[in-house]
Amino acid sequence: MHGFSLTGHQFAPIESRAVRLYAPDLPGHGETRVHPVDVPTTVSVLGDWLRSFDAPIPLLGYSQGGRIALLVALEYPDLVERLILVSTSPGISSEAIREARRRDDEALAGRIESIGLEAFLDEWLEGPITGTSHLSNEVRRSDRIVRSENTAGGIASALRGFGQGSQPFVGSRLSEVEIPVLTISGELDEKYTRLAVEIANSVTNGRHISIPDAGHNVVLDAPDELAAILAAFVVGSR
Repeated sequence: MHGFSLTGHQFAPIESRAVRLYAPDLPGHGETRVHPVDVPTTVSVLGDWLRSFDAPIPLLGYSQGGRIALLVALEYPDLVERLILVSTSPGISSEAIREARRRDDEALAGRIESIGLEAFLDEWLEGPITGTSHLSNEVRRSDRIVRSENTAGGIASALRGFGQGSQPFVGSRLSEVEIPVLTISGELDEKYTRLAVEIANSVTNGRHISIPDAGHNVVLDAPDELAAILAAFVVGSR
């Protein structure tokens, strides 16, 4: 499950390095035409997608996609064999802060629609958490191509429909997750490292790995390290 303003092609840097990846575009992103773009529909559609496989499979989610993957694992525990959460949170616990975030998400969605996708990406990719200026020109160009597969209206709808302001907090339900869970964070991303540790400590069978010299976007910052970790967790455990 990819992150906000990305598509399933986000995982190209780790494709074929360790395990076979199936990476759908989430509602509001890429080529997906699922409507309405909201939490219940997204979780339900992904549940149907998981049923198309012959058996429960490992589920990987990055950032926004990690929150969605966690919701799917809670809703359909019989369809998920194990869970990998990269740079992920369980949502916002405070109702007041979540409502403030919802208003911020609405304002950002309106701005995306106003200035257009490319102008938004210019701003987004210079942000303190989402910025890519530290990466090589080739990596930045590839990442930008993936993000440009989206539309302003699509990602605005995703922000409104399942941004952190609209997504439920599930931190109090983490003990229900009994499958093996691996949380991964970049060592330089202090906030999400703290959240990753909390999730790993709250589920029944959790473990956390921090990747040195990586920030929030571990997929871009450390693809080789991430692929090796996935191989050890998914393939090595069988």
